[in-house]
Amino acid sequence: MRQHTAGASPSSRSVLLALLLLPLAPAPVLGSSVDLPAIVLQAPPDPDGHPSQWLNRAVGLFDQGALANETRHARPVTKWAGAIGIAVRGDAGSEWLARVQQIADDLADLTGQQITVEDNPLWAGDIDVYVTNRASYWPFFVEPASGVKDEPFTCIALPSTVNGEIRGSKIHINAGVMPPDGVSACLLEEIFQSMGFFGETPGHPETVLDDDIGYRELGSMDRLLLRTLYDPRLSAGMPRDRALPLVRQILRENLSDQRR
Repeated sequence: MRQHTAGASPSSRSVLLALLLLPLAPAPVLGSSVDLPAIVLQAPPDPDGHPSQWLNRAVGLFDQGALANETRHARPVTKWAGAIGIAVRGDAGSEWLARVQQIADDLADLTGQQITVEDNPLWAGDIDVYVTNRASYWPFFVEPASGVKDEPFTCIALPSTVNGEIRGSKIHINAGVMPPDGVSACLLEEIFQSMGFFGETPGHPETVLDDDIGYRELGSMDRLLLRTLYDPRLSAGMPRDRALPLVRQILRENLSDQRR
């Protein structure tokens, strides 16, 4: 549901600039229009089998989603270190304030992070969400790959990180070219990914990281992965090779708790 960047794989349907680990100020991005998911469902389905059988799949999805970027290059553990303020802006911002608050409340419960939501404040949010009903809208820093801005822009997230700590994220949503279900799914996916999941998991519909389907709510696997990422044993900036054994241990513990 996001735009392509130069260098992204042809099958990629998203842009997450945090994968570049560049400075906080976003640079111009190449983008293009994309097809929206054919369907929007309530929540991702649970993986096959009993939760006791999910461990290997969960480790693989965490590796793809949190320890790799869109081009599947390894990255360190990346997460927020403190409280998060979300600012909702734009001519359509007030229409989607309640939806953003719902997402924020869910993420706060799962991560233990303090997350607040403000309606069009004078200051920038840690996560700045801009929502517009203008169908012709293109963010000024996004250039279509075709060079022509007569194709619809849908949504994009641009997190910024320093040494594994997320310092900010800019989210732009064009509600003028999507049905309400599509906007709702875009908001969930972009905010979820802005918590530290910059990779993709194509072919795995049990998580919102699969772009082929939109979802209104997080699934069991998404919740498991997010709780694991924000376990204090995984420190921001921890290299992938050091993180993976801990990830397996934490996931095993979380799955054990889930079975009780």
